[in-house]
Amino acid sequence: MKTLTTVTVLGAALALTGCVTLLPKTKPAQLYRFGYTPELVEQKAQAAGTAGAVGKTPVGIVFGTVTFPQDSAGDRIVTVEGSEVAYVAEARWTSGAAGLFKDAISTGFARGGQTVTLEPRGPTAANFRLDISVRKFETDYTRNRPTVSVALDARLIRLSDRMVVGQKFISADVAVRKSDMSLMADGYNQATTQVVSGLIAFSEEALANYAQTATPQEMAKPSATQKVEGL
Repeated sequence: MKTLTTVTVLGAALALTGCVTLLPKTKPAQLYRFGYTPELVEQKAQAAGTAGAVGKTPVGIVFGTVTFPQDSAGDRIVTVEGSEVAYVAEARWTSGAAGLFKDAISTGFARGGQTVTLEPRGPTAANFRLDISVRKFETDYTRNRPTVSVALDARLIRLSDRMVVGQKFISADVAVRKSDMSLMADGYNQATTQVVSGLIAFSEEALANYAQTATPQEMAKPSATQKVEGL
């Protein structure tokens, strides 16, 4: 009986070994990430001698919708050359690009916002909502030269009456020296930081004429260029 059991175990082990050798051999994907890099902005701010608002409570805004192109919303890295679209082989983001980008915006407002801040308590604690529609998040190739391209439409809406108080197209293009994924990842860091910085500046400028202590009913009336959401 002992001999029979030993033979059975050895046979099972050999069978498992055979199954392993039948599996396809694939190279594991290298993971990359991007985000908001405050050092890039802080260095420029120090060089320009800018200072934040002192003694003022930032105006709270909340995230609304954050939409992303379907082909670049996931963890695969999109490249475009002319009319051809492809994914970078054996490379992935650490998680979906849409989620990483939203995290970058949150970090940017926390680190770089001076007169505005993202309100974590939700719409009941804020007077304004920020809607973002990402139009491009990809690496464009022209004559084999890569350029990281990030672009979005931003819109600030007053929650009391759904009045659009500001809207802007924001974009950044960062040239990459060569088609190397590590360099491209750094390009995504730079482009994302530039776009998020532009988003913060847009929000602060759009709300500059609104008193931060006023209730929605007491705020200034919209100008002729402003409109109601959905109209």
